[in-house]
Amino acid sequence: MKYSQIPTYGINLRKRSERKKSLLAEFMNRKEFSLTIVPAIEHSVGSFGLWQTVHGIVKHANETSLDYILICEDDHIFTEEYDFAQFRLAIDSCIKIEADVLLGSVSWFDQVLQVNKHLFWVDRFNGTQFMLIFKKYYETILNFDFQIHDIIDMKISSVTDSIFVMFPFISVQKEFGYSDVTVKNNDHGHVTELFEKRNTKLMHLAKVSDYYALFKK
Repeated sequence: MKYSQIPTYGINLRKRSERKKSLLAEFMNRKEFSLTIVPAIEHSVGSFGLWQTVHGIVKHANETSLDYILICEDDHIFTEEYDFAQFRLAIDSCIKIEADVLLGSVSWFDQVLQVNKHLFWVDRFNGTQFMLIFKKYYETILNFDFQIHDIIDMKISSVTDSIFVMFPFISVQKEFGYSDVTVKNNDHGHVTELFEKRNTKLMHLAKVSDYYALFKK
């Protein structure tokens, strides 16, 4: 089934009204997305509360038989590279290769492999602020043995080898001066630098592929 709009769920803590406003602004004129704001589950361990919220969203998607869903955290912002037609092509490519997850970007990765001009395979990663999850992966997520100090990025990476990321990045994290999940991201400019470094790394790899004419499309 193809959707006229992409089912999109934006996670937001009720007390973070400025983040909700920012997220709504990102999607305001993007009719290709059907955005639902989901109140985040609060927990003393922020990453565990995020996991509980994601679990609830995926459970709903599974029960309603959605082919895929887009989950966004409230610090997501689109980059200038975002293009809906290219994003749709990436989704279609991922469906054909039976992907589990498609990411808008990553702030860290271990190993990568270019699949086509605008898509890279990744093994381990950080960065769930723009994460499209396919139906075939719902049950796996719902059956995660997620412990209190687990991190959702690492957990997803540990139970699938079918994760892909858009290139150039179409999403990054907006810096609000604090993080509700990752304390080390509180330093101003730190998060932006992480995404820029990874995007540059993929750009270099893409240039090598282009030089050897590995990917024409």
